[in-house]
Amino acid sequence: MIGSQEATCQQRPVRLQGIENPRFTTSSLFRLYHLFSYVLFEELGDHTSALATATAPDLGSLRIAAPDDLLRIGIVAVAGFQSSPFFPWERPFHAKYPEDTLASYCTQFKAHIQSDEFVVLVQEAAYEPSEGQETKAVIPPDNGWTPPDAGEMVVVGVMSLKLEPNSPRRGQFKNRNGSYPHLLNNARRDLNQRHCDLWSRVSGDVKKRHCDGYSVVNMLVVHPAYWKRGHGTALARCAMDLSDRYHIPQCVSTTPMSEGLFVGLGFQKICLIVVKRDAEDAGDAEDAEGVSAALLTYCGKLPSNV
Repeated sequence: MIGSQEATCQQRPVRLQGIENPRFTTSSLFRLYHLFSYVLFEELGDHTSALATATAPDLGSLRIAAPDDLLRIGIVAVAGFQSSPFFPWERPFHAKYPEDTLASYCTQFKAHIQSDEFVVLVQEAAYEPSEGQETKAVIPPDNGWTPPDAGEMVVVGVMSLKLEPNSPRRGQFKNRNGSYPHLLNNARRDLNQRHCDLWSRVSGDVKKRHCDGYSVVNMLVVHPAYWKRGHGTALARCAMDLSDRYHIPQCVSTTPMSEGLFVGLGFQKICLIVVKRDAEDAGDAEDAEGVSAALLTYCGKLPSNV
């Protein structure tokens, strides 16, 4: 059985001076602003790239992911997402087929790095050779990635942000240097495919209902060995900065583990997305209760002249 606890976005009404009746929510003002911004970018034609580059945000300690990062990104994703309650629900056979789990995340992030619709950012820190002791995930030893010496900088966190539909910033945040590594074959043997499809359908419907036209924090993960050092906060803040800079509302679905991070930074909870155990789960050992995630939105800062 599938269930979702509905809620509505409580946004402050805004009255525009000189307009007789209308009262707009913050979200609707963002939509209007985005519409006019998009028309402006279309009119600028060949100057669009120059303008978008000129207004690009300061990434601070972050950088745009490159093809050469892919194997390390996959390891970080497996190690970090293993702590999520979704992991055993979607990947109950990870321990038996860890190479499929790694290949799955590498394939997803490769698609996002290649796609102009996504922004993929990474956070680096000094490598700790004992990092594998901080996760219960199984990392295949023959994964293709060569660990550096202790203290050398490596990717420890990654965020994938899907831009809003028809964004004029498509392809602006890309690092195409380097080459994509050979990836392990993804036979998908680690997955419970029915669970994956079920969650994708339910969460997709809820997001479309509440967040149509928003940008989406698709994935954000930090390797457990490097938690509590501000890396996740830096990645989330950068996503918010993009929302503020371009006046585009943003959404993310989070587990309880990461919900506090986003709420603490200014996201608001819209509803709880729930997929419950059903008759077809009888006998499944991986989960007895189903899974849930909070849908959060960030409406950011309105333009100063509104």
